[in-house]
Formats: sequence, structure tokens, C-alpha cells
Amino acid sequence: MLDIKRLRYASLIVSTGLLLSACAGETDDDPDPDTDEEVIAPELDDDETDDTDDESDSENDDNDDEVSVSQDLTDWIPMAEDTLLDYEGDGIEYASFTRYPQFVHEDTYQFVESTSGTDVVFIYEYTDQEVREIFVRPETYFRDDFVDTELSSEQENYEILLQLPIEMGQSWESPTGSISEITNIDFEIDTEFGTFEAIEVTRTVDETDTLYYYAEGLGLVERVSNPGDEEMEIMSTLISRSENQPEELPVTIFSLDDQGEGLIASDVTIELFTNEPIRTALVEVLRGQAPDTESAALINEGVDINYMFLGDEDIAYADFSVELTEEMHAGSGIEGLIVQGIINTIGGYYNVEEVYLTLDGEPYSSGHFELTEGETWPVDHSAVTWE
Repeated sequence: MLDIKRLRYASLIVSTGLLLSACAGETDDDPDPDTDEEVIAPELDDDETDDTDDESDSENDDNDDEVSVSQDLTDWIPMAEDTLLDYEGDGIEYASFTRYPQFVHEDTYQFVESTSGTDVVFIYEYTDQEVREIFVRPETYFRDDFVDTELSSEQENYEILLQLPIEMGQSWESPTGSISEITNIDFEIDTEFGTFEAIEVTRTVDETDTLYYYAEGLGLVERVSNPGDEEMEIMSTLISRSENQPEELPVTIFSLDDQGEGLIASDVTIELFTNEPIRTALVEVLRGQAPDTESAALINEGVDINYMFLGDEDIAYADFSVELTEEMHAGSGIEGLIVQGIINTIGGYYNVEEVYLTLDGEPYSSGHFELTEGETWPVDHSAVTWE
């Protein structure tokens, strides 16, 4: 229909042109043709305009079908501080766990994942193109900033958790040997905590698939291993997110007894928010300045802990200010018990048998005790009364 009408329209234009040419060929006495005469093109039928509109609508529909997702990696794996995440599990005992962010730097994120059986510390590293899992340490019941202490990871290679661009079919292989692919970018996931639009990342390790669902601004909302296998499926799902929460760390303090003849062990709970080192809270406990710790005082108010961490060789390192000995004013017996209380407290916190105690970077030295470079002080519970 459209071609026929266009042919008629062309014929009309050609005929009009021939007519004007014929008029121009007449004698000069003939009046000039009316050049202002308007030539009106024939109107298109409704079905012709509908065809054009349909093509435009179809293109718009195609654009509407495209899902646009954030390309900011921290939207999908946030570096949230002071936030406790609680996951409910199904399939095995340890599928339930909590996560708490311990230390957050510009490009690293350290958190502890706690199950009923163990605590595992992870560190994620953020680059321009991907998020990597660069540190894993199981059975870690203390808190250090491992980026600063450089304690070795139990994981030999790093795992790539997410890689740009975030789009369907994006895939990558990690140095650990796993293969990952973004298998959905618009997955609606319904949990007890809420309903979210999530991206789905499928990771394959030794022919075992694990699905990771990340919601924008929230992070991991569900993890499913062996999906579809009724006997082997393991699922962990986010059920709560609590902001402005501290991490609670149990610590056993060894303080002098009333007669100054031995040590008494007492348990305290230290609360730490993200990026708070243990030493700042512990020194308050050892001074007797923390709530309900007045009787546990071992050191004077002017004493500080400059640094404290666990080394790879299972030796704890603790550097106190020189005021520890300068303001002690005690005989050798009391001094020995005070130092032993400090050693037992720090050694117990790190679950080690030796502590390298220094004063402003130098080996511990007083009028009664002289330690040499590298010499450690052993944990000793022989004089302890347990409450």
C-alpha cells in the first residue's frame, strides 16, 4: 500500500513539473505562472503512521528491558563499619554465622565470621577492577589489624569475589583455581530480613557450585552451596543487620590478690568498635579504669601500651611505655607478680605461651629483672587462683 501511494505521489510531482515546463515554453505575452502556488503532498493513511510508531516503540521497549546496575564494587560488597550481620543457616551446623567489621582502611576490609564452632578472620582488598579475598585465618579468637601486623594468611592465593563489569555473563578465574560468573543481575530474593533485587555470582570449585547473592548497599544476603541437591544443599541467609554495634571480646585478667602473694584470674568483656585496637581498651582494664575492673589494676595511670600483636612464630609482642617500671615502686617479689600478671593476660588473649615484653622498644629492664634482646617471658599459672 505504501509503495503504491508513494508512486502516485511521485507521478503527481512529475506531472506538475511537466506542466510548469510547458507553461514556460509559451510566448512572453503569456502571464508568468503563479510560482506561489502551493503543492500539497498527499496525506499518509493511518496504517502507514502506525508502522513508524511501532518501530519506535519497539526500540524503546528494548531499551526498557536492559537492566542497569551499579558498577561501584563497594555498593555490592560494602565496607560497613560498626555493623553486625546475622545469618541463619540450614544444611550443616556451621551454616549459621555472624559477621563483624574489625578494621576498615581505604582499600582493605577486615571482618570476623563467627560460627558456633570457630571464628575466621577475612580480609578483602578493593582494586579498580575487582574485590579480592586476600587473607583467611581460622581459629582466630583475638583481634589485631592484620594489614599492619602482616601475619601470614592460611590461604596461599587470593580469591576474586567480584569483577567489573557487572553484567550478565562476566566471568573470571581466580588464582585459587575457582571459576566464577555473574549469572543474574536482576534476581529477586525474598528473605526474613526483606525482599531485595540482587546480583547472582556462581562460583565453581572442584565441580561444586556455590551461589552468592549480593544486594546493592547491603552486601551478601544469601549463600547457597550445592544448589538443588536436597541432601547436600547448604544455605546461609541474612536475617538481621544491627548498626552502631561493638564487637565483644572476652579477656581473662590476672591481677594481684589482696595479700600480694599471688594472682587472681577474672573474666571481663571488652567492647570494641571498628578500627579500635585492643591495646587502648586493655590498658584501661589493666589500670583499673574500665567499669567493674577497679580491683584488677596492675599498672599505674601514666602507663600506656604502644603496640601489641601476634607474630607468625606464636609469640605475642607487647611494647609498654617506660612508666611501667618507673612508676611501679615495688620490690622484686611484687614486680615479678605484676609482670607475670601482664604476661598471663596478654598470652591468654593470644592463646600463646610466650610474650616478648619491651619498654619503648627496648627489652624489659628494671632494677630487679633484665631481659636480653629477643628474650621472651613465659606464661605461668602456678601462682594463680581461678575465680
